[in-house]
Amino acid sequence: GLFILGTVFLFCGEGSVKSPPPVALENPAEIPPPIPKIIEPRPSPVPPVPASAVLKKKIDELLMGTTMMFRINSAILLPEGKTVLNSVATILQEDPTVAFEVGGHTDNVGPEHSNWVLSEQRAKAVVEYLISKGIVADRLAPKGYGASRPIIENSPEEGRQQNRQIEFSIGTKGEQP
Repeated sequence: GLFILGTVFLFCGEGSVKSPPPVALENPAEIPPPIPKIIEPRPSPVPPVPASAVLKKKIDELLMGTTMMFRINSAILLPEGKTVLNSVATILQEDPTVAFEVGGHTDNVGPEHSNWVLSEQRAKAVVEYLISKGIVADRLAPKGYGASRPIIENSPEEGRQQNRQIEFSIGTKGEQP
């Protein structure tokens, strides 16, 4: 059901309630001025995303699916790899304060020490190429990981190709290994 509650008082004629006329203050300075209402800014519910994270995401999306940047068993960049790195350089130029570690990775074929050396050479080749494109050297720190951090199983050949990769991690400016 519907219930409406309310009371209405109507006063008519004599005896009706009247408000007294406003009274002028003799000394208006006695009343303190109204206190201004201070509105505190609300904290943002979502913290801003750091520039380094934005750049890393762009680079990761660019590198996704890019497997052949180097000749096999070599740190020589292929033309396709240089094309990708040109785009990485463009992204890095968006914020010159962000630094990255450039990690080189290999598959697990061959001696462990050789893979480590090759991954280090590849990381250095990428850093040198990006420096040649105008990226300041102290923003990039090369590091070789060999076959220690595969992103996928090393068998079959497609897995090994994906593990021959370069990875960008957010680093500290001026940090060199």
